[in-house]
Amino acid sequence: MFDLSKLLKSIHLSRLSFYFLIFLILLSFSITFYLMLPNNDLVKDPRRLQFFLLADVIFVILLISIIIRQIILILVRRRKSYDESRLYIKFVNLFAAMALGPAIGLVIITSLFFNLELRTWYGDAVRDAVVNSNIVAKNYENEIQAEIVSDTQLIMREILKVSQNNEVNIQSIRVALSEFINLRTISSIYIFNTEGNIYLSLKDPDNVNFSLPSNEIFKVVNQNRVYIFQLDKNSITAYKKINFLNDVYMQVNRNLNTNIWDHISATKEAFEIYTMKEEESSGIQITYSMIFVLFSICFILVAILIGFNLASNLSKPITNLIKSANKISEGNFDAKVSESDQFQEIKVLLSSYNKMISEIENKQNELLSKSQEDEEKRIFIEAILSLLTIGVISLDKNFNILLYNKTLTKLFRSTKTFKINDNFLYYFPEWKKIFENFETSKKVLLNFQYDFILFDDQRNFNIRIIKEINDNKIEGYVVALDDTTSLILAEKHAAWSDIARKIAHEVKNPLTPIKLSAERIEKKFLDAKTDKEDISLLTKTISRQVDDIGKLVDEFSSFARMPEAEIKLDNLSKCLEDAYLLYFNTRKDIKLNLIKPENDIYIHFDSLQISRCFSNLIKNAIEAVEKIPNPAVEVLMATDAKNIKIEIKDNGVGIDDKMLSKIFEPYFTTKTKGTGLGLSIVKRIIEDHGGKIKIEKNKNMAGTTSLINFEYNE
Repeated sequence: MFDLSKLLKSIHLSRLSFYFLIFLILLSFSITFYLMLPNNDLVKDPRRLQFFLLADVIFVILLISIIIRQIILILVRRRKSYDESRLYIKFVNLFAAMALGPAIGLVIITSLFFNLELRTWYGDAVRDAVVNSNIVAKNYENEIQAEIVSDTQLIMREILKVSQNNEVNIQSIRVALSEFINLRTISSIYIFNTEGNIYLSLKDPDNVNFSLPSNEIFKVVNQNRVYIFQLDKNSITAYKKINFLNDVYMQVNRNLNTNIWDHISATKEAFEIYTMKEEESSGIQITYSMIFVLFSICFILVAILIGFNLASNLSKPITNLIKSANKISEGNFDAKVSESDQFQEIKVLLSSYNKMISEIENKQNELLSKSQEDEEKRIFIEAILSLLTIGVISLDKNFNILLYNKTLTKLFRSTKTFKINDNFLYYFPEWKKIFENFETSKKVLLNFQYDFILFDDQRNFNIRIIKEINDNKIEGYVVALDDTTSLILAEKHAAWSDIARKIAHEVKNPLTPIKLSAERIEKKFLDAKTDKEDISLLTKTISRQVDDIGKLVDEFSSFARMPEAEIKLDNLSKCLEDAYLLYFNTRKDIKLNLIKPENDIYIHFDSLQISRCFSNLIKNAIEAVEKIPNPAVEVLMATDAKNIKIEIKDNGVGIDDKMLSKIFEPYFTTKTKGTGLGLSIVKRIIEDHGGKIKIEKNKNMAGTTSLINFEYNE
C-alpha cells in the first residue's frame, strides 16, 4: 500500500543543505535588490536583472513546495499519533504566527507608504514645482538669447555708422566697437568672412574663442537670422551676417554666470527625466509592487520554514522526553533520550534528565532492596507478634488500623473482626473520649483497664497506648491489649492470702493479753478475791486491745475500699501549703520549712485524697525526728516544663536499705504501733493520679526523703 509519509520523509533536506538553501535565497534576493537601486551601472542589460528575478521566483516556488511537504507531514502525523504531533503543531502555529503577523503588517504598511510616496512624487505640487522651474529656466535662457540678439543689432548699428560706401574701415570699427564692448557684458567680438579670415578681433587677440560656422549655420545667417548656440558652459555665442557688407559676418561671445547656468541646465534635465518617469510611473508602481510582494513572500516563507525547523528541533526532544517518561512510568529505565543533534540548552536538559533517570533507577533499586528488607522484617515482626499473648495494633495519627496480630482476634474470641484501614474507635466507641484526651495531652504513654463481657464471661483487659512522635508531631499509635483476668485473680488470691495471714498475725497479738486478762478476772472471781483496781486494770487492758483490733479493721477497710477520686482543676500549691500549715502551727518544737514557687500551680487532681497523702508523708517525717536533737523537716515544691516535683525531707534516723524495697507493701511498718497501710494507700493515690512516688535515704545527711513527681498538665 502506498505510504505518503514515507515518500515525503525520503524527500528531505539535511541541516547543512537547509542552511545552504537559506543562504542562496538571501544572496539571490540581496543581489536583485542591489541591482534595482537607481543609477546602478552593474547591470546595463535588463535581461540580467530578469534572470535574477526568475531565480527568485524559482526559490519562492521551492520554498512553497517544502512548506507544503511539511504541512502534509503534519496532517499525516496528526492522523496517526495526535498526542505526539500536538506539541509540534502548537510550536508550528506559534512560530508561524510570530512570522506572519509582523511580516504581513510590515508588507501592508510598507505598501501604503510606497504608494503614498509615489503619489507624492508625482502629485500636483511636485509636478507644478518641476514645470514652473522649467519655465523659469526657459525664460532665463530666452532672456539671455534676446540680450545677445540685441547686442548683435547694436553692433551692426555701430558698424553701419562708421562704414562708407559699403567699405570696411577696420580701424574705425575697432574704435567704435571698443567703446561699445566696454559698456556691454560681451566677452569677445570677431568680424570674419566665409573663408574664415578674421578682419577684426576684440578682447581675444589670439582668437582662442573663435569658431568658424558650418555651412548649415551660414545658410541660417544668410537668411538674415541670428544663430545662437552655447560654445561651452561658460559662454553663449551668436552669429550674424552684416547685410550691408559683402561676405562679412560677425561672432559675438557673451560670458554666462556659471552657477546660474548650471542650475538652469539641471532644471531642464530634471524636467525631462520627471516627464519621462511620470509617463512610466504606473508601470514602475506595478513592477515595484510585484517585486516587493515577491520579496515579502520569500522572506515570509523563509521565516515560516525556519519556524518549522525550530518547532521540529524543540518539539522532537520534548516528545522524546514524554515517550521516555511514559516508558519509565512502566518500569523501563533503559528509555533514555538521545543528546545528539540538539541545541546546547536542550542538550543540558536532556543530559540532566538522563542523569535523573539513572539516579531514579538507583534509588528504586535501593528502595526495592529496602522494601525487601522491610518485608522480611515485617514477616519477622508478624511472626513475633503472632507468638505474643497480648494483642498489638498499630494505628496512624487518625486512629486507622495499619497492622494487628492474630492474638487480638483470639483475645476477643472472634466477637470483633478487625480490618486494615478501619478506624479503631469504630470497634471501641466507648474509648473515643479517652483517645481524644490522650491525643491532646502531653503524655506519651497511657495505661488503663477495661472490662469486657465475652459470652457471659467478664474479662479484665489492661490497655496500654503509646504515641509515635517524630519532630514533635504525632505520626501514629501502638495499642497493646492484655487479658489480665487470670493474673488479677491470682494476684487477688495471693494478696488476700497474704492479707489474711497478716491480719491473723495482727489480730492474734492483742488476743493473747485479752485471753490472759479474762483468765485472771475469772480466777479472781473464783477465788473470791475481788480487787477493784485489778479488775479495772484488766478490763482496761481488754478494752485497749479491742480498740487496737478496731483500728486495724478501720485501716484495712480504708485500704480495701478507696473512694473514687473526684478529679478537677485545683490549686496544688495551696493543697500542699494547707497540709504543711496543719503541722507548722501545732509542732513548734520542730523546725519546719516550706519552699514553693511564687506562682500557684494548677493541675487536675482530687484535693481530698492528695491532701491526705501530703499529711501522711509530713506526719511520717515529723515522727521520724521527734526523738532527736535539732529536728528539722523541709517541704520543697519545684516545676519545669513537664513535671512537678515535691520533696519532703527529714533529718531523722533514716531507714535501712533492706527495708526500702518493702516500704510500700501493705502491713509493713517500722513503727511499734503502725498498721503498715499508710504508705500503701499514699502510693495507690499518687499512681491513680498518674504520678510516681519513691522514698530514698539522704545522701549528704541523715534521714530520708519522700519524692513525688506529677506530669505538668496545666
